[in-house]
Amino acid sequence: MSPRRNNDSGNKGEWSELFAALQIVGEKRLYIADNNGQKNPSEWLEVIELIRHETKERIVTYKYNENNVDVIVLVNNVYIISVPANAFLHVAEQLAAEIRDGHGRAFTVSDTIISFLRRIEIRRKKANSKDKSDVFLSLNDPRAGIERRHIGFSIKSALGKDPTLFNTGKSSAFIYKLSNMNDELMAQINNLNNNKGKAAVQARCDELLRNKCDPVFFDLPVGAKAGCKVFKENLDLLDQRLILVFERLLSNHYFRHERQTDLVPIMKRIIEENPCSVTRPEIKYPYMMKSFVYAAYCGLTASTLWDGRSQVNGGFIKVTSTGDVIAHYALESEAFKSYLYNNCYFEEPGTDEKHGYYASVYKENGEYYFRLNFQIRYRV
Repeated sequence: MSPRRNNDSGNKGEWSELFAALQIVGEKRLYIADNNGQKNPSEWLEVIELIRHETKERIVTYKYNENNVDVIVLVNNVYIISVPANAFLHVAEQLAAEIRDGHGRAFTVSDTIISFLRRIEIRRKKANSKDKSDVFLSLNDPRAGIERRHIGFSIKSALGKDPTLFNTGKSSAFIYKLSNMNDELMAQINNLNNNKGKAAVQARCDELLRNKCDPVFFDLPVGAKAGCKVFKENLDLLDQRLILVFERLLSNHYFRHERQTDLVPIMKRIIEENPCSVTRPEIKYPYMMKSFVYAAYCGLTASTLWDGRSQVNGGFIKVTSTGDVIAHYALESEAFKSYLYNNCYFEEPGTDEKHGYYASVYKENGEYYFRLNFQIRYRV
């Protein structure tokens, strides 16, 4: 038996990435999700090959031999071994069970699984890619009768923590200017912490309102590296009104105690309030937000200027809580946008430096300011 290695432990997301690869290779097809994110048994893509970029120098390819029964494993296009496809399915089933039973932040799986992974040349649980793709697939699309080569997919798992769609950062903090503030009140508010010693965000917001500090949206921060308001620039690329939409979402949550966090119901309130005074708000606001969440999936961030080009040419592969492996095909962007829109939710990030020290009053050039921030996750 091969000795255990330090990297034999992993979290549920990392093990799920390997499970999905094994399942796809063994099943030889990738089912496509419908608009509700469910498996559509009548829609699938036929798998020709699966490729993992384990490192820049080590590319592992799985393709089928002439009888379409055995899987040929190649490293950097050099033949290594041939393994029956049903062996991939058998180990995938074992791995799925062990992922469900896994405990703690990281855990190990059985020696049988580790041995098989090494046999098929898997050395890393997490593929190394320059973009958002965890695996690349060559596929035959029987619906269109065409073959697509080297399509990138990220892998997300409902067996672990929901993935982040939009990561918070210093540049995504919305700055509010305060009135009726002084140094003593600033210190008092900044000393409001929870029982873990962290900033009590809601209590601080409530104290601002109680003291009639009248938070008024002022601006977005200038990115240190870019030398400009990066997030504002990226939002402008999509729709200049989006900055007002996000400001209202933040104000509703932090200052008006909007407890809903799912994107659809909080956008319903935006539609009702119509902060941009648009015509057909029930059409335009969802369209704006769908464009944003899709762009965030495709590479838009708060810290790097975006040119509108997608880092994704496939979509994402979802491992469901029941162990189904299904694809959201980004090339079918309307269905994909709808899926993201219906499954995204806002959450409050930490208030430390990397999140812009938001929820703390600060003084600059004799004026007082306060920042609010957010991040977005989505349910897979």
